[in-house]
Amino acid sequence: MALNAIEKKYMGVFSMKVWLKHPDPNNKYGAKFTLGDREVQLTETAIISVTRGEKFNIFRIIINGIINEIVKKQLTKNESLLYAELSGELQGGIGQTVTVWKDGKSMNHFKTKGVHKFAMRFFGWVFYSGKVQAYFLTWRISNQIPNDIEIEEVIKKYGRHFDGGKLVRQAQQPPKILKEMK
Repeated sequence: MALNAIEKKYMGVFSMKVWLKHPDPNNKYGAKFTLGDREVQLTETAIISVTRGEKFNIFRIIINGIINEIVKKQLTKNESLLYAELSGELQGGIGQTVTVWKDGKSMNHFKTKGVHKFAMRFFGWVFYSGKVQAYFLTWRISNQIPNDIEIEEVIKKYGRHFDGGKLVRQAQQPPKILKEMK
């Protein structure tokens, strides 16, 4: 049986991706926003991309938050995105974005087009100046999305690292099976 236009419209509304806010119970100035299910079934080509900034001053935190609000809207419309989370902590000046994609091509397309491309071009100074410690890494994952502690360890150990805008280390691919390292 074919669906009429009204049924299709309502099905689209009910299947929309929605961001959920998870306040940090231990820190009234920290929160995580998630899009999708962390227990999502991963494809064989799935990748995770993490961007982390530390030591943001209050002005950079505000600008990063505004940019994230704009990018969040673009992420909800992306069919190739499997899961996303944005987290922040005011005291440490920390902002982190985790996205999980069906494949690298989809992630690269998102990164180099539209609002994200604009944000990278015009607001790069948020990550690349001052006292900011910035980390960027994309790697292939299988089975499940790493937990928060594993993600932080991997990005700090293997991610491209900038200290105040100066490149300290190029990105390296982490071992394929992170769970067995522990």
